[in-house]
Amino acid sequence: MERLAMTVDDLMQQIKETERLIAVYRNANEVVVGTQDEVYSRRGLLNRTSFTAAEIGAQIVSILERRLAAMRADLQKFGAESQGRSR
Repeated sequence: MERLAMTVDDLMQQIKETERLIAVYRNANEVVVGTQDEVYSRRGLLNRTSFTAAEIGAQIVSILERRLAAMRADLQKFGAESQGRSR
């Protein structure tokens, strides 16, 4: 995931969305995975396959939880940097 400079509000919104996705994948019955090609993107996902949540759900949740932890660490850094500037 490429990290771009973002505002605290952007980061907080991304954290909320990731928390929502974690709940979605924890409760999913099926997960559809596919590839997207820029040339053929008008056709939607290519090479789609379905997995049961038992087959892949835990891995996706684990990935999202790691992303969430990284975003929360970034949010804490923003807080520490803004406190340092105000002194």
